[in-house]
Amino acid sequence: MRALLLAAPFIAVMAFLTAACGEEGEEVSPTPSPPPQDGRASPDNGLPMDFETIAVGQHSGVVGREPQVFKIETQAQWEDFWARHQAMVTPPDLPSVDFSQQMVIAAVDQQEPSGGYRFEITGIEAVDGGLTVRVSKRVPGPDCVVTAEITQPFHIVRTAKSDLEPQLAISEETVSCG
Repeated sequence: MRALLLAAPFIAVMAFLTAACGEEGEEVSPTPSPPPQDGRASPDNGLPMDFETIAVGQHSGVVGREPQVFKIETQAQWEDFWARHQAMVTPPDLPSVDFSQQMVIAAVDQQEPSGGYRFEITGIEAVDGGLTVRVSKRVPGPDCVVTAEITQPFHIVRTAKSDLEPQLAISEETVSCG
């Protein structure tokens, strides 16, 4: 019992530092983006497209040596991707997507040597005949306390259908936790 009482402050501090340095849960509930304004959200007119988060987290089973973007346009592609993505954990139910009107965009980072990394889609827009998927990559600074595990951050969203092919545009920021 005494050991548990002594460990409680350590556990609380580690939980605080983990939250402050960006360790996220594996999945989040979908959060809708604001409703489209008139004239916005057209997938091919050069304006930003609305999107909704399906999942974001630290551990994807879609392994790669560099950041990747995936465009998923059919139920069969979605089932295959989700099975590979969730290969390292007990998969939650497959999120529903109306592929008659929507597609899925998945941005998956390369494997990273520790926790504290974040890979977040910040925008999707049609530019120069392609679909630019803007991603913010957060890298933990040397003063951050992070988990000692290999991670592979990801962000998966649903958005309006488009015939354009996606390309990643990554902005990287090193954050200080001190």
